[in-house]
Amino acid sequence: MNVHHAWWVNPVNALMDPFERRFGAAAEEVFDDALRAASFRSGLPWPSDEPFLSGIRVLSDAWQAVPGVTPLGRIGLRSEIRRRLETRLRMLHLLDANPEVEEEPVDRPVFITGLPRTGTTFGHGLLAQHVRGRAPMLWEMLSPVPDTGRPEERTVSRRERLGSARTQMRGMNAMGPGFQAIHPMHPLEPEECVFLLPHGVFFHVRAAVPGYRAWVEQRDATPDYVYLKQQLQALQWKRPARRWVLKSPLHLPNLDALLAVFPDAVIVMTDRDPARAMASWGSLTEAGMRLHNREVDPHWIGREWLEIWSGAAERARRVRREHGPERFLDLPYEELTSDPVKAAERVWHHLGEEFDPATRAHTLAYTRRDRRKDPGGHRYSLDRYGLTAEEVYAAFGPDLTGAAAARAEGDGA
Repeated sequence: MNVHHAWWVNPVNALMDPFERRFGAAAEEVFDDALRAASFRSGLPWPSDEPFLSGIRVLSDAWQAVPGVTPLGRIGLRSEIRRRLETRLRMLHLLDANPEVEEEPVDRPVFITGLPRTGTTFGHGLLAQHVRGRAPMLWEMLSPVPDTGRPEERTVSRRERLGSARTQMRGMNAMGPGFQAIHPMHPLEPEECVFLLPHGVFFHVRAAVPGYRAWVEQRDATPDYVYLKQQLQALQWKRPARRWVLKSPLHLPNLDALLAVFPDAVIVMTDRDPARAMASWGSLTEAGMRLHNREVDPHWIGREWLEIWSGAAERARRVRREHGPERFLDLPYEELTSDPVKAAERVWHHLGEEFDPATRAHTLAYTRRDRRKDPGGHRYSLDRYGLTAEEVYAAFGPDLTGAAAARAEGDGA
């Protein structure tokens, strides 16, 4: 199993623990410090920004209240809050100084989604090779807002943004050396757009926040997708227009909000045996939680995320029934993996785009790369997470269990 952290993590946490216990700040102080840090790092003052800030405070307070988070884990969680607040502050000033940014057209974006570990990552990278498509790189999403033009702003060059992303990836790889075998990440590669969404159950992967999860699941996610669109507009501002290719399994429970904000979007949905998908997702979640928490219960992961993902799948089915078939396109895992170039050609033709020789060459080159440091190194099993295949199939219902339940393919991200 690829769920361990580096040998040095426990000793460092042990050294830091007395100071964390003695000087740990209250939740309100942590959030206020993050607000001040965002203003200091950007050089920009905070305007009124409710309810956005109150929403981020819900997340910050929830993370702060989690028992058993390690000192290194708490540093990572607080850093994530600060980064998102700085991005938001820069975005507010960008739109105020340059209102034309919101007039940028986001034309016919492609969103790849499905249950996690069903080929969404590979499919995303594959479709991103189209010469008229564009997928956001990880380094862009970690710092997506260009300079606002305000004289007091602390500007950040492209080189600095890329360097910061590389530093973050080096830190993550040093702490969790097996993580790249589960979900390879690189600053210059396409990554999923949850980095641009302010809320979602993806935060539940770092540390268990059941209260925050309940808050997220009952709220309207439309403002989150409005903010996602603004960041895409900022990324493409003053650049040649290209068709966005985006992905995340975490779009699955919010397809209604997504289509409300992007009414001409096409949703490409991957599919795979849900029992294998849940086993692989359990491994990824356990790896993420072990980077932040003293103790992790694999059986809790299995129960919690089976409930989350089965509910998300049902919501997605309902939204799909309510929209025309032109809004959705299926991309089965076995098609994606058996002949990826042909699968990409079929998808792009469906999307109304020519699959020209340059795109074909780029796509073929992508299939010959393997970003995993240890391609055969991701090992996982469903029973580790206290689940059986029969329980998984029952939770997801007949729509996802027919032919998929009989598949016996290898691992996919």
